[in-house]
Amino acid sequence: MTEAIRLYRGQFGHVSVLNVGNDFVTHAHVEAHLIIWLEGTAGEMNIGGETVRLGPGTAAGINSFEPHSHALSKDGRPGLFLAFYLDPEWARARRDLPANAPLFRQPAIALDSWLHKAAGALLDHLDDMDGAGDISHYEIERFLDSVLDAADATEPACERPRAMAMQDFRVRKAIQLMKSNVCERICFDEVARSVGLSRPHFFALFKEQTNLTPNIYWNTLRMQEAVRQLQGTEASLISVACNLGFTTQGNFSRFFRDHVGVPPTLYREAARMTA
Repeated sequence: MTEAIRLYRGQFGHVSVLNVGNDFVTHAHVEAHLIIWLEGTAGEMNIGGETVRLGPGTAAGINSFEPHSHALSKDGRPGLFLAFYLDPEWARARRDLPANAPLFRQPAIALDSWLHKAAGALLDHLDDMDGAGDISHYEIERFLDSVLDAADATEPACERPRAMAMQDFRVRKAIQLMKSNVCERICFDEVARSVGLSRPHFFALFKEQTNLTPNIYWNTLRMQEAVRQLQGTEASLISVACNLGFTTQGNFSRFFRDHVGVPPTLYREAARMTA
């Protein structure tokens, strides 16, 4: 199995160049997510219950907090991908969308051949520029505009769905509890009791309101905090693991790899190169 990562940051969020051969478990991101296959194993994604087969003519668009997984090659052959993590506010402003509106109408994005070639050219450009400078950021944003145009054109007659409004105060309270205690170990029985629900009722209501199970939502928050600590602190991996409630560094490393595709050590090395 080959594992490698390079990171490039900008106002749009950040983009990872991933060369991985392992599967990704069902997870979600705070950011909107855009996956473009470049070469090697493409694999198959499940996004919000829909199957997307990546390839030169198809990219994947994933909205903020939308559950998704990625099955790659069973023999461990790696694939090379551009994985964009888009700041939702930047993307909505760029597309003139209202607050909380989903960025993608559907998960499969049809790519013309020139656009897939442009993805490869962008990779070459980033390598040449080492991910630095206003020119690189301009090239990334221009490319993203083209891909988002392609996403809009996939079903031009389809009305953009409205964001799901989270109305139930108990779910909002549970999410606030999770955010306030992201560096602690969590017991969902206690969370359910704290919002006045039984565990089964809490899980059903949470899934109804967010499209995610409490476990996946919690892991999304933990991943966000893990990335923040790996990028913004000098804490050891075992300290980061303990801070997030993991009993061993190995458990944390497996958790991180299953969600990002590479171990936290490689991610931190790549993040430091772009600091």
